[in-house]
Amino acid sequence: MKQIQNQSVIQRLALTQQMRNSLSTLQMGTEELIDAAEQEAKRNPFLRLKPTMLANGNTVKSSVEFNTSDIADFPSNNETIINQISLIRLNSEDRRIARELVYCMDERGYLIDTLDEMSGYLDAAKAPLAKLVATLQKSVEPIGIFAWSLKDSFRIQLEAKNKYDPLIAKLLDRLDLVALQKLDEISSLCKVDREDAQDMLEDIRMLNPAPLQPTNSNPELSRAPELIFNFDKDGKISTRLNDLVLPKMLRDDAMFSAIKTIENDQHASTYYQDCYRGAAGFIIAMQKRANTLLQIGQILAKRQEKFIFTGRKLHRKPLTMMELSAELGLNKSTVSRALRNCMIETPRGIINPIDLFVRPLNQTDKGRTRDQVLQRLSVLIRTENKNSPFSDEELARQLMRANILISRRTVAKYRALIDVEGAYDRRKSYLCSTFKLSGLAPKGTDN
Repeated sequence: MKQIQNQSVIQRLALTQQMRNSLSTLQMGTEELIDAAEQEAKRNPFLRLKPTMLANGNTVKSSVEFNTSDIADFPSNNETIINQISLIRLNSEDRRIARELVYCMDERGYLIDTLDEMSGYLDAAKAPLAKLVATLQKSVEPIGIFAWSLKDSFRIQLEAKNKYDPLIAKLLDRLDLVALQKLDEISSLCKVDREDAQDMLEDIRMLNPAPLQPTNSNPELSRAPELIFNFDKDGKISTRLNDLVLPKMLRDDAMFSAIKTIENDQHASTYYQDCYRGAAGFIIAMQKRANTLLQIGQILAKRQEKFIFTGRKLHRKPLTMMELSAELGLNKSTVSRALRNCMIETPRGIINPIDLFVRPLNQTDKGRTRDQVLQRLSVLIRTENKNSPFSDEELARQLMRANILISRRTVAKYRALIDVEGAYDRRKSYLCSTFKLSGLAPKGTDN
């Protein structure tokens, strides 16, 4: 037997995480978009949500930011935690130390000094101090604070969800693999199959690396349009995004710089770098979605300006999604995703963008729509000689004189769409109604 070795190169198209984010955000509606942003902010400490407006004009804080006007109304993180400590059954000495520990945490909620150092300046023995920290980790919210490290915080959060086991504990030692999402290496490390490795990866990536950073949820938002069409004094139409309903996000560069100076664990640093890149990627995906929607809206407004002004279907110009995507230089599926859950506000009310698309009459007459032909056909029938109505063939000839080229068979189909009888039945109905007034029956009709 002769062994032969061949070498070949195979090219495959693979979607990057950034591309996946862009595609997923494109098809989200307003509520889904805000919910996705909040979920990402809960697991990503470097993503900051700015206040969002409701449709009624009220401000909603998607993520609480430091604001001096909030001090009188909202307790600080430290005050909230101290209030929780007062509810825990502790002796007076432990209560004193617990309150001091609140001020030993950094902005993530981690204890930044070693047990030996804290034992010295808190004047407490190491063993009771370690036991007290463990009690606070289990008893105080948000879950994950009073941790010694990122790994320790993740352990606390997983234990609270009853998902901490020896396998996931082994994976917490290699958070760099979690950041890079290397399923094969995770499977090898934990000796599990890819499905279990994927579940473990998702469990960890849903945890909050900075649990002390507050993330409040929005109340249910009213359904509101994302695009707005307006006419100015000169009658020209303008298109803009509805900034009141779109989430506004920032990347917290200052916090990332601070964590880089604090964090000594190389694997944890890799995980934080992944979160930092993820925050930037999520913001870029949101910006691309907004830009795509705006570009689509501008073309729709330009093409269907008369219809937007009057609201009459007769005034729609032929426009297909394929034609729009070609003009934008985008794939048809991208345009379809962007418009799937989008609504548009116009001077005549809120409309679905699908209403702005209409197919041309046929390949030879791309300047007219079926609605326009139906209207012309209806006019011809209404103004015909009632005693000698047009046949379908004659209607086709009349339409041809107006440069509308359709067959007799198509005329019959369109006539049925507007609920009009054939020529013989129209003449019969006319004669019956005429002679009924005179009390006589027309020839060729039944009594």
